[in-house]
Amino acid sequence: MELLVEKVLSSSPPPPLSPGEALRRVMEALASGIMLPGGPGLLDPCEKEPVDAAGMLTPQQREDITASAQHALRLLAFRQIFKVLGMDQLPPNKFARNRFGTRKRRREGSGGEGNDPEAVDGKKDKKEEVVKMETDK
Repeated sequence: MELLVEKVLSSSPPPPLSPGEALRRVMEALASGIMLPGGPGLLDPCEKEPVDAAGMLTPQQREDITASAQHALRLLAFRQIFKVLGMDQLPPNKFARNRFGTRKRRREGSGGEGNDPEAVDGKKDKKEEVVKMETDK
């Protein structure tokens, strides 16, 4: 595990990664098939000859690890990291800001300071145009 994490994180760009980004990167490496038979594997740096550090794993265990990492990535993508970590979900932050901003939609009846609310926007409602056309006939 330590060898895998070191290999993955040493190949990341220079700015240091946050713990969440580091976890995601390790899961991406596992999900890409680094452990699968025929894959690049994990070379043991202590051996003179190229030796896979995960050589004692069976092909089924390697596939299970890859499938679990793919599932964990899906959970991370859907903001369910608590399931990956095996913990209870944290309560929502009371002081969290609205992600979509604080802008409110203008109410239909309140147009602004002018007499005609549509004159402010320069737009007219299509329904009103149809009604005016029918009354003009």
